[in-house]
Amino acid sequence: MTSADLQTALLRPAVLQILRAAGFGYAKPAVVDTVTDLAARYLSLLASSTAQNAFNTHNSHVPTIQDVRLALTQAGALVPQMSSVEEGLKVDVEIEGVLVPFEDLRGVEGFVNWAHGPVNKGIRRIAGFGDDANVEEIAAGLDEQEDYLTALKKKHSKTGEESRYQGTALGKDADTQNMVIMGGPATLAEWRNQQ
Repeated sequence: MTSADLQTALLRPAVLQILRAAGFGYAKPAVVDTVTDLAARYLSLLASSTAQNAFNTHNSHVPTIQDVRLALTQAGALVPQMSSVEEGLKVDVEIEGVLVPFEDLRGVEGFVNWAHGPVNKGIRRIAGFGDDANVEEIAAGLDEQEDYLTALKKKHSKTGEESRYQGTALGKDADTQNMVIMGGPATLAEWRNQQ
């Protein structure tokens, strides 16, 4: 299985859950595969644009939230409300004694309101994050709720342990063990040196 196949296989359940939350009870496999492919391409576009923006703006391989915002704008998810010239004409704002240039954040605020709004309530419910979920705890990984994949693994595990997934992409890495070759060199390294 290639990494692209694995990523598609991991993205497909999330796409199915989003379609389910949006009210689609049934879809042909070809339609689900197409929507999954579109989602994968869009996420790949956002990730590569974010990485390129990080390299171009501050010559770093660690993206910032500004790099993500710029990638969302480039992909058309965030539409600027004002041009940069109009923003430059606005008065700078003083925040905690520091003069900060004016920046129109209406597009970002609209995106956040859309994500937390009633349109996505079903998606949050299916993902396990109801209206009472604390966004800061979820972002920090401190929330008590399990994510979809962990809950699914527990549901299908009869023993309650994750040894079934050991050595796979879903579980812990397998312990490396030395292989003894009978009737020849003791290790693969010794066998390779004989050649």
